[in-house]
Amino acid sequence: MSGFGERMQRAARERIETFRRDASAAPAFAVRVRPLRQARALAANANGALGVPDAVAFVVEPKTGLRLPGEFCVRGQTSDCAPLAGMGVRVKRIAGVGVKVYACGLYVHPKQAKQSLGDAHLGRGVADVAGDQKLFDALLHDSSVTKTVRLTFARNLDSAKIADALSERLRPALGKDSKSLRTFEAYFDGVKFLKGQSLTFSADGGKLTTSIRGKQVGVIDDAKMCVALFDAYLGKNPVVPGAKKSLGEKIAAHVVG
Repeated sequence: MSGFGERMQRAARERIETFRRDASAAPAFAVRVRPLRQARALAANANGALGVPDAVAFVVEPKTGLRLPGEFCVRGQTSDCAPLAGMGVRVKRIAGVGVKVYACGLYVHPKQAKQSLGDAHLGRGVADVAGDQKLFDALLHDSSVTKTVRLTFARNLDSAKIADALSERLRPALGKDSKSLRTFEAYFDGVKFLKGQSLTFSADGGKLTTSIRGKQVGVIDDAKMCVALFDAYLGKNPVVPGAKKSLGEKIAAHVVG
């Protein structure tokens, strides 16, 4: 093994041991430490496609029992990644019965949000700001604020159902002949999700990155599409109201003073 490989292996071991020692200090989180071979693979993943640090606390969504990463990285980040800032459950009513479809995690870095919002909400109450749509609209339309939504499925699902539901939200903003929309829909051809598998979207600098089951499948350079997709989660009629609400509370606490 080369000297570089040995250093990477040693650094990965040290990080794993650190997280093991810290786990007992954070009982609210379910901590999952990845095997060393996965840590090395992630360290070598220069484009950051996987998004989850090599050792990370996973948070259990209480209504589904599904786990979401406590933080999410983009662009090859290995530290100071966006924390899980909002969490909720997508529930669809079928024949009058509420069916849990997926656990939803929203990731926005409070520092980026504060830089974007400046003093606009300084001195206001947290609850007042958390319920103000202007807060979410500012985050939606600022491409310098990286936004990620992670869906972890609560049941086996044909991806066409997810693609159709998202396309319904995207089509009015993009138009039925949108090249970006056609590219997006093609990602889901023939894909099936099993319970516990994930679908992730990240908007960063006007580019939308899609990952299916932890593997990056494509990047669409279209700022308008980024806004349209995240409007489904941060807009006036969110598909997961609980996730939007908890995100608002988290961000508001950082921008009022």
